[in-house]
Formats: sequence, C-alpha cells, structure tokens
Amino acid sequence: MINLIKKPMKYFYKFILTMLIFEYFSINRKDTKKILKINTISSKNEVKKKQFLKNYFKDNHDKSKRFKNSKFVFLKNRNEIIVSGWITSKKNNYWNIEEIDRKLNTKERTILYDFETSMEYRNKGYYTLILKLIQNKYLKKKLLIYTQSSNKPSIRAIKKSGFKFKGLLKKF
Repeated sequence: MINLIKKPMKYFYKFILTMLIFEYFSINRKDTKKILKINTISSKNEVKKKQFLKNYFKDNHDKSKRFKNSKFVFLKNRNEIIVSGWITSKKNNYWNIEEIDRKLNTKERTILYDFETSMEYRNKGYYTLILKLIQNKYLKKKLLIYTQSSNKPSIRAIKKSGFKFKGLLKKF
C-alpha cells in the first residue's frame, strides 16, 4: 500500500525539484591539512574483503549495481565510513540525474554524485575534505558535481572545496 502512494509522489516530485550543477578543473594540488587518505573501491569483489564495507552495502544493497559504471570513494576512521560518494568511470557523453530523470551532457567530465556524511561527522569539514582529495587525485580532469538546490550544507561544502556554480537544472 505504501508503494502505491510512494511511487506517484516520487514521480511528481521530479517536476518540482531543482538541481545545481558545479564544475571544477585544476592543474594544481589543493592544500589539505588533515591526514586522512581517500579510499576507492571499483568492484563488488573488493567489498567482500572488508566487513565494514559489507555492512554498508548490506544496508545499501541497491548501490552495489553502480560498480558497473562508477567507483565508490570514502574516508574512514578505523573501520567506519565517515563520508562517501561515487565517481563515474563511464565513458559516455551523457549522465542521467535520477532525481529529476534528466540527461546531462558530460563529454570529457568526471561526475561526482550521491555523497553522504555519517551523522556524527556532519558539519566537521569531511565532505569538503573528500572533495579536495578527489580534486588532487583527478588533476587535469574536469569534475562535475550536482546537488539539490535545497541542500544548503552540501552547496556550502561544494563551493568551499573550489567548485564553481555552472547552472541550474529542472526536469523541463
């Protein structure tokens, strides 16, 4: 019964949602004062080797399908994920932004998406840090990231890490 209500609501929500697009390109490394290391996982097989990753993907089982076209990136404290997200490795000219079901021209750009910071680590700069570490890892690549226009903390972190506002997208 809940799915009968949820599905139409999700469909209509796409029409009122606005996404903000940001871009970053640099040939110089960003200064990062924290000593945390960025971790990258490229396949389901790598997940099986670490218990904390198995737990994460057990709770988020639908996300494991993304390994076909994307890499999972994260910062961790011991065996706990602090902040995580995805980076496309897809060699395609278009990326579908699921939230608004709209394709974005991504020629020669790497897409960053679906970042999430664990509740206890929010508002401590970890999202900004992972974005800076990604920028350092992907020097000379054009990076594109998007977020909902209502997600003020995400917008702040994206701008603080050096991304520049590129545009606004809606379903139509």
